[in-house]
Amino acid sequence: MDKQFDDLVRFITKFIERSLLEETDNDRQLRLNYSPEELEKILPLSIANKGLDSQDILKVINQVIDHSVVFDHPFFMNQMFGKVQPIAFIADILLSLLNISSYTYEVAPAMTLIEKEIVSNLTAKIWGKGQGDGVFTSGGSLSNINALFLARERYLKNSKQKGLFNEKPVSIFISDQAHYSFTKGVNYLGFGLDSLVLIPSDNKAKIDVNYLNKAIDKSKKEGRVPLLLVGIAGTTMSGSYDDLQSLANIAKKNNIWFHVDAAFGGSFLFSKKLKDRLKGIEHADSVTWNFHKVMGITISAASFLTKEKSVLNKAFSVDANYLFHKKDYDYDLGQKTLQGGRRPDAFKLWVSWKYHGNLGFAKHVEKLHQAALTLATLIEENKDLTLFAKPESSIVCFNYTPNKYKHKSLEEINEINKEIRTRIINKGKIILNYSQIHDTVYLRCVLLDPEFTNKQLSHIIETVINTAEAIPQ
Repeated sequence: MDKQFDDLVRFITKFIERSLLEETDNDRQLRLNYSPEELEKILPLSIANKGLDSQDILKVINQVIDHSVVFDHPFFMNQMFGKVQPIAFIADILLSLLNISSYTYEVAPAMTLIEKEIVSNLTAKIWGKGQGDGVFTSGGSLSNINALFLARERYLKNSKQKGLFNEKPVSIFISDQAHYSFTKGVNYLGFGLDSLVLIPSDNKAKIDVNYLNKAIDKSKKEGRVPLLLVGIAGTTMSGSYDDLQSLANIAKKNNIWFHVDAAFGGSFLFSKKLKDRLKGIEHADSVTWNFHKVMGITISAASFLTKEKSVLNKAFSVDANYLFHKKDYDYDLGQKTLQGGRRPDAFKLWVSWKYHGNLGFAKHVEKLHQAALTLATLIEENKDLTLFAKPESSIVCFNYTPNKYKHKSLEEINEINKEIRTRIINKGKIILNYSQIHDTVYLRCVLLDPEFTNKQLSHIIETVINTAEAIPQ
């Protein structure tokens, strides 16, 4: 390393301090509005034969920072992650310094025990103390694909040895609000897109139980194997919760693997006040639960949890004696997952949970939900805005529908709301998204900062109204 490398280390240290200790600047630029073509001309993307010294690489790093979206800010409300707990950020830095891969106890002794302890605490919140098993994954998509894989292992018993060639076609029942990972998953696992049975959702974006029952009966008459039923605890579009209890009853009646995608909404289990929203999850065969979403852990921190203890090892364990030296060894976590090299992301949740405690985690999710309710109230008080539904999580959906638009078609109103979002995000001070729920476009705010103030929430409404009024009619 050259002598100037110290400057780079000092820069990174100051950047960390600034990120963790500075007060939130509500007027901060979160995103610069450049097209890919424009940004390609600005960033020094090419690789040369001769390397750069510390000062030159520092200039490059600063350019990358300047042209990156600021996620760690209350007004980043675009996706289902954002504001990070500082303690989780510190834990993430430690993980990078330790550079551990979590596949065997031999190379990750402390991290293995930490992950097992975290999984034990998480499964206890779903199925009770001493019940269940699980493993941390790269994200909610892989967790949902794992559910498809385990359902295949249970009901198509010859598939591991002989594949799907001689098996009956299957049906996988998901809501029209389900995450796209199920579409990817059926393709990845060879079930085919025809295996997905899309169930309509009602006016609150919850799966239509009556339609589901009819779809299952129809599937059976067609000679298909009802393989998996998905319940959603916090939909991506609106944060709505399906009636998990009713879905559990249907799954039991029809002998279907019941999976709950609680990637976003599972964290309400930390709160005694809010956990009833997930009533019925205790009957799930498997659960997806992410922590880089609601809990503010750095990406990635996601888990896949199962009710039955042995299913993960049965499905994923392989003979690899250069790595796994003991059969049926519950401490080699690489035998419970598709992943080989795997960062011990459970450590970040463990450090944060120990730091804040059960009461701190409960307070965190309760404050997020209260912020959503406050924003919803502000929307309802504004005659030009329409709230989609009282928020069940920390996602709030609404649109701009003033009386002067009565003569406009739904398609025209939808396009205006998309334009509102485009103009706001191009300014870069607030980043939100939109959802199309059924035929209607709604502006969508994912609130992930527990310290949101009423002034900040009012500012969101003011920005939407002012932007809308500036659009030529």
